[in-house]
Amino acid sequence: MERSQKAFLRDAEKILLFEHEGMVEGWIHYFWLPEDHYLSTVSFNIDTHTEQALQEFLNLMQEQFKGYDLLLGYPKENEKAVHFLSTHGFECIEDDYHNTAFLNAYELIEASDRIIRIGKANYEYFRHLHTKVEDNMYWNSDRIYADIDNWMIFAEVHDGDPVGCVYYRTAAEGWFEIFGIDLKDDTFDSELFRNLLGKALNSAKELGGKTMTFFCDKECQETVSKLGFKYVGEYVCFQKHLV
Repeated sequence: MERSQKAFLRDAEKILLFEHEGMVEGWIHYFWLPEDHYLSTVSFNIDTHTEQALQEFLNLMQEQFKGYDLLLGYPKENEKAVHFLSTHGFECIEDDYHNTAFLNAYELIEASDRIIRIGKANYEYFRHLHTKVEDNMYWNSDRIYADIDNWMIFAEVHDGDPVGCVYYRTAAEGWFEIFGIDLKDDTFDSELFRNLLGKALNSAKELGGKTMTFFCDKECQETVSKLGFKYVGEYVCFQKHLV
């Protein structure tokens, strides 16, 4: 509710109610970034008639935000939403496992001494890895660099060569989210992955964090679980360019 109330104080956020036959059946809180032509939702909660709500919302967005990219993410178990988006011109751009770590129960691990903190002075270590995987990500190397004061970035470096990095930021008070772990040549290395993930968790706990969110691929899930993350569910994100 606290987050939702901020919509009334911001020029680029709105909340819609979805009504069906005189009954309120849903709530859609959306926002947009004009400079990036980016459009997405903070929350999209529908009780019933999900397909109708999505169709009405899509019609409205196509009318008001031509030229924008609309991104919508849901739990995969929301079969009605997933089916609607899959059959209405949306592309599935992400299919991940959603995990949460409760840092008060997390025990610090010993991480590699070759992991270093990334700042502006040594940012090229991170850029070298991230540019190879960022594709259409919103948080590309340039945007993260411009906003670096709000990020915690660590990279493992072997003889001057960055082999992996992890990057996270604050989602809310006491709540952090890992946005990615990039590995050299995009090849999964369980030990390297564990070192980087452990470093991020150690850092977040030392900062007084309470929870850490992480969306990961299936191949990483076993390592993630061993470090104490709790599996929440599968998450899918869809994108559509509005014309």
